[in-house]
Amino acid sequence: MFNAEENGVDAGRYTTNSQSIQFGPWHISYDVSCILPSVCSTKVVCERDDDQFCQFCIYCKELKIPHFPDMVFPKNVLKLAHESGSAISFNPLDALKCVASTADAIEVSCAEAWQEARPNAEKPKRPFDWTFSTNYKGTLTDNVVVEATNEAINFELLKQKEQILFYHDLTLFEDELHDHGVSKLSVKIRVMPSYWYVLLRYFLRVDDVLVRSNETRMFHMLNTDYVLREYTVKEAEAKDLSIPTSMMKDADDVIPILPVVQKTMHKLIMKQPEPLA
Repeated sequence: MFNAEENGVDAGRYTTNSQSIQFGPWHISYDVSCILPSVCSTKVVCERDDDQFCQFCIYCKELKIPHFPDMVFPKNVLKLAHESGSAISFNPLDALKCVASTADAIEVSCAEAWQEARPNAEKPKRPFDWTFSTNYKGTLTDNVVVEATNEAINFELLKQKEQILFYHDLTLFEDELHDHGVSKLSVKIRVMPSYWYVLLRYFLRVDDVLVRSNETRMFHMLNTDYVLREYTVKEAEAKDLSIPTSMMKDADDVIPILPVVQKTMHKLIMKQPEPLA
């Protein structure tokens, strides 16, 4: 198993812009860097049998899909590390691991055109979700306890005006589906004096076919010992929408009008380390 956040013999080529903030027991940080190359950048090294690979080869070895999105940002990472040793992070490699190895009829409706636009891409030997739909909800360390809950995020609190202490919007991957729409995964972090809030959004628009969003929201109030997580799936076929999908340029304009097809709520508890005997 490779850690794409840390490993890679070409790590030096990824100049990152990093920012962080301490918020109570949380150290919150993000890294922003360049796009994943489309070919191996250190072929001589990667062909050796010593488990040293460039970022491109790490993705090839870790992922089961035959092609990656047009734009993947392997070093774009958001991490929230708790003083207990628990951590929540968001990265494109783990997100792409959640892309299905099968595709339904809606998702392959434009697949032939997609393949024609990539003549050098290996023809999939197995079904492939070319829209890169992912139900990724973030990466949790093993010492984060996940429990079902009925406690919802207080969105009225989020609307209150407070000073923004820390903010960033990270793109993890994006693909234009050969001008048939857009598939994009991004994550936003906002830290206010009394809480932090994360929105992880996968947005898919297949022109004249489908619009979908998978959103994970996480909320932590200062001086509480848990994080609320809400996962919401919204989806509609183009024929059921009042405006053409090609006119939907901004996800924020269309997601509010999509019907909810799934919603789950969990509480994430940062497990404290066992005391020494």
